[in-house]
Amino acid sequence: MLKILKNRLLKKTMIYHIYRYFKYKKNYFPSYGATGEDVLINKIFKNKIDGFFVDVGALHPVNGSLTYNLSKKGWKGLNIDLLKENLILFNLFRKQDKNLNLAISKNKGIINAYIFERGSGVNTTNKNWADKWKKKIGKNYSILKIKKNSLNNVLLAHKISKKFELLNIDVEGHEMEVLKGINLKNIRPKIITIEIHVEKTEQNFKTQIYKLLKKTTMNLFHNIIKHLFLRVMNSI
Repeated sequence: MLKILKNRLLKKTMIYHIYRYFKYKKNYFPSYGATGEDVLINKIFKNKIDGFFVDVGALHPVNGSLTYNLSKKGWKGLNIDLLKENLILFNLFRKQDKNLNLAISKNKGIINAYIFERGSGVNTTNKNWADKWKKKIGKNYSILKIKKNSLNNVLLAHKISKKFELLNIDVEGHEMEVLKGINLKNIRPKIITIEIHVEKTEQNFKTQIYKLLKKTTMNLFHNIIKHLFLRVMNSI
């Protein structure tokens, strides 16, 4: 009965339209990611106001950032980038976070970084990737030697919990090396987002990145089922 009255009377009033305007204005939040990915992430963590993220290849605290909306909600995180110049803005606008000048890879050491310019989205530690973009944009790069480390080591050194909400990886062709430095049996982010460059969506499922994560997920699932089964059997 109430629904009928609402449809026939209330929805035709100006008050209802004003109510809807402010309702959606209150629930609206802007997107800062390149293609709106942060909108989906924010919806997934809609009611989480004290989460933690790790952003590998953070680049900019606002533009193109998948974590800025989360930061505005009160989240804290670890932002990691190749260039210390990029982290100047993080230290200004994301003071609640830890901001590291470092390359994340499979192990500790020194690595070549191929830098087109400060703030460029195609700066990388992958030479093949750099050479491809050099031809594509008609611009040369400089080579900078920087420190590298695995994410395992970084999280341990900064005493960051192995269980956190979001791991974002945006490293322009160096993704597999980053993943090889993460023990996903111990480090357990609820969501992993990775930028993969393919022409069609279905091509994602043929990449090494997808196959590795799928295999790891299935192994973890089997281990959980096995553990639960043993607990049930021991309780009988």
